[in-house]
Amino acid sequence: MDSILTWLTKYSPPVVLLIALGGTFIFIAKQIMENTISAQFQQYKKELELRLQRRSNFEERVLIDRYTMVRDIHHKIGRVMTDLNRRRSGTSIEGLIRNGDIVPLTEVFEMISLNSSLITARFTEVLSSQAQLAIKYANTNDPKGVSKLASDYTELDRAFNQAMNDNFGLDRINWETAR
Repeated sequence: MDSILTWLTKYSPPVVLLIALGGTFIFIAKQIMENTISAQFQQYKKELELRLQRRSNFEERVLIDRYTMVRDIHHKIGRVMTDLNRRRSGTSIEGLIRNGDIVPLTEVFEMISLNSSLITARFTEVLSSQAQLAIKYANTNDPKGVSKLASDYTELDRAFNQAMNDNFGLDRINWETAR
């Protein structure tokens, strides 16, 4: 305010008015620029948040699908091993073997092959090894060989469980809340 009074004593009122209008114009232009930049930044921030949310939703869905798929495949292999043990004990299992082919394992190999990009290389390796071991188990008659294959299957089962924990953090999930 003192500056305007000083200008009025030195300059004519029209010059002071022009200086005041110029200052007002600069102030308004500055506010408009700041608001425009802020609005653009907010728009960019919103778009980025939406992209991250969509990506997060996609990753969550992939993890759920991966978990479901590997559990299904692992369950089918376990079921085949159980049926092979029953068959070895003398129980007749209908639909297990046709023309020398272990029918449920065909589906397992198809699932592994078709979903290899979803289930990752580590699960593909472990599950394929378990399925291959089931074939060897079905074709082995030597009691020592059967025992060795059963031991190998147990080791592959441990590797599968470790892969599940590494991939999904299942061992870190609990009902207790942090205190």
